[in-house]
Amino acid sequence: MITSDDTPNLPGWIDLGSPDPGASAEFYGRVFGWTSEQLMPDSPDGPGYWSLRKDGKSVAGLGGLSDPAAKPDWTTYVRVADAAASVAAAEAGGAKVRVPVMEVPGEGSFAQLTDPSGAEFALWQPGGTTGFETCCVDDTMLWAELWTRDPAAAKAFYPALFGWNVEPYMEGAPEGGGYDMWTTRPGDPLAAFGGIMTITDQVPIQDEKWIPYFMVADADRTVERVTGSGGTVLIPAADAPPGRLAALTDQFGARFNILQPVPMG
Repeated sequence: MITSDDTPNLPGWIDLGSPDPGASAEFYGRVFGWTSEQLMPDSPDGPGYWSLRKDGKSVAGLGGLSDPAAKPDWTTYVRVADAAASVAAAEAGGAKVRVPVMEVPGEGSFAQLTDPSGAEFALWQPGGTTGFETCCVDDTMLWAELWTRDPAAAKAFYPALFGWNVEPYMEGAPEGGGYDMWTTRPGDPLAAFGGIMTITDQVPIQDEKWIPYFMVADADRTVERVTGSGGTVLIPAADAPPGRLAALTDQFGARFNILQPVPMG
């Protein structure tokens, strides 16, 4: 599962690119109760950067868009032991580098890439900052889901790069595309940390994309807060084997999903 521990080759951070970070911080504050702390001010070299927090612990980052034409969206970072080596391996596997390895002094290093099918993702090599300070609890990230038209290519690229395993979860659904899970130990439900969603004509997301899931205590109430704060519903809240889930966007169109898990017991 996703963890706040310094475990390599698992999703370890997410951040949001926004045309108005202040407005985005307000939106997610209303939806999830997050607070924000500015870590880097705007400068001639680029926009500022904020830490988004739940109960004082960092759950995500928030930055302004350096390119006015860029689309607001969430980026998923995979924690790695050596960013430069991971970039080289990704390129060898057909990925493209959008941002080469850059150091955040005292905190770590990152790089941003696009996989062979067009889905953007990023790497984080921890230094002083591991990544999430909390996850897999209410109002934090729980799951990382890749939406793709080419699941076979994804199942070749990411296991070669990160050592991930693929475990079938559901055949022929949703909408006939099937669903597989990313896991570190097939057969162990607690080792799964993400999924592969096949893009078909029937689904509302049509571009290659990593989508974060946030765990919530009440999916329907969360949807109400999203729409009441200017966000939109891509897939209404509905029951599924893992719980009650919905696909949403914020007021600028950045996409995310929520899951109210089935109670354990």
